[in-house]
Amino acid sequence: MTPQFLQKARDFLNVSYPLATGPNKHKSHFGKILEAIFRKGYFTLQTIVILADMGEKDEQLHPVFGGSILDLSRRVMEDMLYMEYVNEKGKEKYSKQFFDYIPIEQKSDLDFLQKMGVEIDKEVATRVTEEYNKTPQKLRDRDNWAGQSVEQIIEWLTNKGKLQGADRETILKLYVAGNRKNHTSPGDILSHSMQEWLTGAAERDIDLGIMITHGAVIKICLLLVEEIETTSEVKKAIQTCWEKINPK
Repeated sequence: MTPQFLQKARDFLNVSYPLATGPNKHKSHFGKILEAIFRKGYFTLQTIVILADMGEKDEQLHPVFGGSILDLSRRVMEDMLYMEYVNEKGKEKYSKQFFDYIPIEQKSDLDFLQKMGVEIDKEVATRVTEEYNKTPQKLRDRDNWAGQSVEQIIEWLTNKGKLQGADRETILKLYVAGNRKNHTSPGDILSHSMQEWLTGAAERDIDLGIMITHGAVIKICLLLVEEIETTSEVKKAIQTCWEKINPK
């Protein structure tokens, strides 16, 4: 499976390169967010393709790169889910919240560093605090800018029929596996003590990571081309890339 998906991922990277490098003219604030998220996902997919390509040439590298590829794919999947949620729930409202949440995020970081005894420039601390005080209290009370966890986003999209069948199952499996990679999980850590199991898991992780990341970045790109000024040829090329991995 890996060589086939690797080639499709390379094809997509070539087709979408102009969108990733820009500059793009946005039609909305959502377009600006999507451009940045797509660029982040594009570079991540590029990294995964390079790692997987090296693994194809040397099987001994599979255990080296497998877990890292799956870990990288987890963050792209989360970005895709949040953008799908915003697109369905309310682009303008949530785009505003996205930008309005920046001072809150900065204040949270500032508070933590100061609590731990890290010296912060007084002018920086004052500026961050002033910007924070301008933000709505309702937004400050949230754990994140969207007010929803990834689990809640998955549940909402499922209930709305946006995640179904094999796509939903694959995303859920990656979410569970990715969580273990992102934390000091006993199950994940102890798996490294069993070389035979680790090698088999690495094969799965590479394939799953490529599949999910490739699909997620294309989905983000499909949203992006609707929010920027581009040509019908570009839209068609991106849609063709999507149909190659998702014929239905």
